[in-house]
Amino acid sequence: MSARKKIVLWPFIAAIVSGVLLAMCFPGWNLSGLVWLWMLPLLPAVWRGQSKWYGFFICYLSGVTFWLINLKWLWTVSGLGALVMAAFLALYFGLWGAIAVSIGNPWRKKLSKNNDDPNEREGIREKIANKQAAAKPGANFGSAVGDSFRSLRFAFVNAAAWVGIEWLRGWLFTGFGWNGLGVAFHNTPVLAQAADLVGVTGLAFMPVLMSAVLIQTGRRLGQEAMSGKLKARLDFSVAALLLAMHFCYGVWRARDVNSWDTQRVRVLLVQENIPQNLKWDESEVVRIMDDYREGTELAIKALDDSNKNSVESANREVELKHPDFVIWPESALPNPLLYVEGEEGYYFYGNVEHLLENEIRPLGNFTLIAGMNEFEAEHVDEMIKWKEGGGQYNSIVAVKPGQPLALSAETYRKMHLVIFGEYIPLKDDLPVLTKLFKFSSGADFAGNFSAGESIDPLTLPTAEGDVQVIPNVCFEDTVGRLTRQFVRHEPQVIVNVTNDGWFKESEAAAQHMANARFRAIELRRPMIRSANTGVSGIISAAGSLVDPATGDRQIIEDEHGNHFTRGNLYGHAYAPVDGPLTLYAVAGDWFSWLMLVSLAVAIVRRRISG
Repeated sequence: MSARKKIVLWPFIAAIVSGVLLAMCFPGWNLSGLVWLWMLPLLPAVWRGQSKWYGFFICYLSGVTFWLINLKWLWTVSGLGALVMAAFLALYFGLWGAIAVSIGNPWRKKLSKNNDDPNEREGIREKIANKQAAAKPGANFGSAVGDSFRSLRFAFVNAAAWVGIEWLRGWLFTGFGWNGLGVAFHNTPVLAQAADLVGVTGLAFMPVLMSAVLIQTGRRLGQEAMSGKLKARLDFSVAALLLAMHFCYGVWRARDVNSWDTQRVRVLLVQENIPQNLKWDESEVVRIMDDYREGTELAIKALDDSNKNSVESANREVELKHPDFVIWPESALPNPLLYVEGEEGYYFYGNVEHLLENEIRPLGNFTLIAGMNEFEAEHVDEMIKWKEGGGQYNSIVAVKPGQPLALSAETYRKMHLVIFGEYIPLKDDLPVLTKLFKFSSGADFAGNFSAGESIDPLTLPTAEGDVQVIPNVCFEDTVGRLTRQFVRHEPQVIVNVTNDGWFKESEAAAQHMANARFRAIELRRPMIRSANTGVSGIISAAGSLVDPATGDRQIIEDEHGNHFTRGNLYGHAYAPVDGPLTLYAVAGDWFSWLMLVSLAVAIVRRRISG
């Protein structure tokens, strides 16, 4: 292969390598440290160009590579869907590339439009070296400051663009914020703590800034070495100082959060690991309910036996284990909960009513939290029937103790629906979309869910007093802007019920958990996750799966560390008593908006200056 062909090909190879390295930061590989390195091949490949379309295509290629690897679990549902998602989401990478190659390009002004001419490049390098060699000794410091400021300015533009565009990805067209760059810190808790200031999207700023500064510093060092005159690198020092501040904040904040006064919530999670092909099989309804009944009974019996042994062997007062909440996952109960608009209370199907009233409630004085579909009903001939055209919700139901069953339930209706999963836009006007769904997934579309509207937490009793539950269903725990709307100045815990069984035993469940951990950090509220097939566990307000009081790991997994298993977990969530409000809880994605505004200002300035 000729030297010229190597020069033409290397940017495309670099783009692909960067996409692979970025994918390796997330569950599936969990090499989080690569978040500081993945952009190093990509940036020189982008900055060598001048055309916005060139920058777009190079970064689009990197994005397609990343998403094809990162979302390969979608193939378990739809190969076409995986390809379409990768092609669409890579557009955001391309948009960033168009900005990086233009207003974010520190090498752009040093080249004419004929930027592919290697002779011109060599001439420019020679002129730079000669200019530096001729500089007076007293001018070296001023030149170093100017170069460093310029380097930081371009690094800031690239970092701001990445953060702003990533926020747009999580917002436009209902949003898909999955596996943003900041989520790579899921295995680096110290660096994840700043999410309570800037949100997980804002955490992307530092890796991009550091990469941009490092590339510029390395290039200038090479040029200065050729000229024999090395200068101080203030830009790298500033970037390193920012990173050190980021690290120190994380160390302090994690310790601070774990020292707060808290209200303990005792939790029993039951995971049955039911395969998705059985989940909605009508012939399996009774068996599924029996599984949850049996799993709960066995877990309660194990706690009772543990309490008995503790009392018999103790020489002093012992604490007995009784759950405040028993939690089952999304759609744990196959039959829907019915309500009639304007009436108080709910109607349970006969077999569900029998299960709850006669088999679950007698097990103890706890609140059962479970996922159920909730349908609007009406009275027809003295019977309750589903109302055609009425509301249909993917809901959480909390059945509290001490009240008649019909009046004991509180519900939360899922607000953030999954497009082409829980609803198809314009389904009635464009029937072809429903046919496309069946073609790509191999299953009929059951019908659109309705979106809930309430942002009121559920107030539920515990042994230490009432606690507010911030409810979310399935992928809602990846949407920070939604979860923060439920925050109040009260003791609160986040409860998520989910079912990742659609994606079988892929890395989707671990990626889901990695994204969810940042809701606990952003809001400083512990999260309790109950999954049918996925990752069930309790996340502390510092984003850890370790109980801060006992040091126990709070996750359902088998002896091999596999979370695709049937089991249960008795553990504790610690709700901050004063319900402190984080900056993110109060101001949301303020940092991302600020980066978008800064980017807009940079674009306007560039247009004005020509």
